[in-house]
Amino acid sequence: MGRTSGEASAIGGAWLRDFKRHSALARLLPVPGLALIAVPALAQTPDQPSTAPVVFPPVLVQGTGVPVEQTTAGPVQGFRALTAKSSTRTATPIEQLPQNINVITRSLIDSQLSITLSDAVRNASNVQPIDTRMIGNVEQVPVRIRGFGAELWTDGFAGNLFVAGDRDGLVNVERVEVLKGPSAVVYGGGAGAPVGGVLNVVSKMPTETAKYQVGTTFGSYWYANPYIDMNQPLNAEKTALFRLTAEYTGSSSFIDVLNSRRFNINPTFTLTNKTDTTLTVQGFASEAYQQAYPGLPVDGTVVGTYSVNRNLYFGNPNIMPSYSKMYGVTGTLDHRIDNVWSVNVKARWSKSEMQQNSQAAFLDASGTGGTPFIPPSTFDVNNIEVYDQQQEISINPTVQAKFSTENTKNTLLIGGDFSRVRDWGFMNVDTNGNICFLIGFGCNPSVANLQNPSFTTPYTFPIPGVGEGVSFFNFNNTYITKGFYGQLQSTLNERYHFLVGARLASIDITYNEFATGAMVTRETSATRLLPRAGVVVDLTKGLSVYGSYSQGMKWVPFSQTFAQPEPEFSTQYEAGVKLNINDALTGTVAIFQIERTNVPVRLTALSATLTQQTSRGFEADFLYQPNRNWSVLASYGYTRAFFADAAGPGIPAGNRLPFVPEHSGRFWLNYQFDESVAPGLSLGAGVYAASNQYVDAFNLWQTAGYYTVDAKIGYETDKIRAVLSAKNLTNNQYLLPYSWLGGQVAPGAPLSVYGQFAFKF
Repeated sequence: MGRTSGEASAIGGAWLRDFKRHSALARLLPVPGLALIAVPALAQTPDQPSTAPVVFPPVLVQGTGVPVEQTTAGPVQGFRALTAKSSTRTATPIEQLPQNINVITRSLIDSQLSITLSDAVRNASNVQPIDTRMIGNVEQVPVRIRGFGAELWTDGFAGNLFVAGDRDGLVNVERVEVLKGPSAVVYGGGAGAPVGGVLNVVSKMPTETAKYQVGTTFGSYWYANPYIDMNQPLNAEKTALFRLTAEYTGSSSFIDVLNSRRFNINPTFTLTNKTDTTLTVQGFASEAYQQAYPGLPVDGTVVGTYSVNRNLYFGNPNIMPSYSKMYGVTGTLDHRIDNVWSVNVKARWSKSEMQQNSQAAFLDASGTGGTPFIPPSTFDVNNIEVYDQQQEISINPTVQAKFSTENTKNTLLIGGDFSRVRDWGFMNVDTNGNICFLIGFGCNPSVANLQNPSFTTPYTFPIPGVGEGVSFFNFNNTYITKGFYGQLQSTLNERYHFLVGARLASIDITYNEFATGAMVTRETSATRLLPRAGVVVDLTKGLSVYGSYSQGMKWVPFSQTFAQPEPEFSTQYEAGVKLNINDALTGTVAIFQIERTNVPVRLTALSATLTQQTSRGFEADFLYQPNRNWSVLASYGYTRAFFADAAGPGIPAGNRLPFVPEHSGRFWLNYQFDESVAPGLSLGAGVYAASNQYVDAFNLWQTAGYYTVDAKIGYETDKIRAVLSAKNLTNNQYLLPYSWLGGQVAPGAPLSVYGQFAFKF
């Protein structure tokens, strides 16, 4: 039986009532048959937005004229998401969350014609994504948030440790929710409870309306990205739904030699009785192929008396491509027991494989390959192979209760999770006679003079014990993370919003190392109670202040530390102001401090250490959408990230962390023409800027600040989408720190032009 409008309002809670006051949707709720649809769409059980098949038509918000659309990830008004689930696993209004949550919506991704996930997340303050030329990602840091390494998750599940497969594909992305700092209470799996932040990629899900989109994006350097997005109910009752997204990406590069190929395919099935139970099964498969890019040394780029060609590929041009693959399946079951209780169970199995073949330098005085092996400009050339294979199984059940008292509205979440990862891999190196030459035995070295580069040393797989082949590590590991958590969200007198929770987190690692010729086993086991608390106080309509405290814990992988340390811990303090003026000007201003211990830092190619680090700063994220025509995004971040203690010789306390600009920000302006003037036409332009960044922990080298200007013109109707975009419109030439061995940089992409054309039916 359908619910009355009063029952729907009770289940929906405070946000639904507020939404009704400000929206024409209120007139729909009393209509028989619609109240039942409204409840799961606006006040879902945990993770239900990822499985709910019902989608609202656009609804106008009074005062702005900007329609609210209900996506499978939650309601969206233009570029603005009204709710976010990643922080609490409940669909909570962003204004009631005691932290700065950035949501990169699909509408924003499409408006800017973002080419990669890394391109899209630059819209959020204090976020520095991984370089898209990195394949294999040996550093295991896919993104930096507020100065610290963070994690890339998909639909609430931890990513592969090396971020395998086609990590930059966008065809299956509904939105990206950016969590900043520790997010430990409701998240575990993979490496543990996040200590630096999370990019949670929320996937597209099936809906009841059949729709199809077929298109391609094309552009500079032979870029081609054909894609499909097909959504189809499988029966007349629309209780069985299917969606398939897939894309292929191929391109060359302004960097010599580099050619990349990527693809991903994502079939999703949903079964629902349309009242209280929904089961969704998501399959995913993705692969990426490209020659491993080791960047350019700092000598000849940011320092030195000569200049290295920015298009240079360091290594033999005939080197074989590296690859990265990931496959798996995710299942989600939602069941609403009654008006108070609901259950959600998510489980995933995945398998990944990565092989990275490269030629690199690291036998210089700095041990990073950033300076010459033989002055003034001759670098050693060594063959390196890194291989890793992982298999993971994770499960996360939760129980939720929504209930009210005379003055409060409450959501209680109780859950647990278990994750088991089997990880096998190795790193082999052949120094090709360079060690023999270095110690004075008269051998011919394998070198290249970067003033007149010629890489003649062929790439061959390094074999330990053959020539100068050695195994840096050869491991077979098991990582088990598990946790039990409780979380309570309460709103008191429609004005005070409290969030309290705690997680009992456990990490167990068995590490088996074979590189020494005999197996060495190390074990790490830790259990810790990780609290979280926060409050939002509504000072007046549209203006709130908040404060929060949170902790995180994760294991530290061997490949970063060359030892098996204790887990890494972090603590964050955050306070700020949230703004919502007539649903037109919305945003958050925040200050924060994060303290981390047991953080691994690579000193040279062959050594690392554990450190204590601190990050503190300020950030602001705003959206201004006064009407249907104008959309303005502005974000700014200031981060001072530094070593809180001495990290060994040459790294005193106070040294800045590498890869972190103190100042960075994004501005984007979009104008949509009226239907009476130029129907479907839109114009957009924006700028991204960042200050200087250190390349290394010793603070010896740094890149200069830079900016890029982007612009686009778009035309879109119900049937056709056509976009033309220019990236780095002013052709600004700049360098970025590059994660390799500690002394590398990479040139930013020059002016690039992209177009997209798609049919919708």
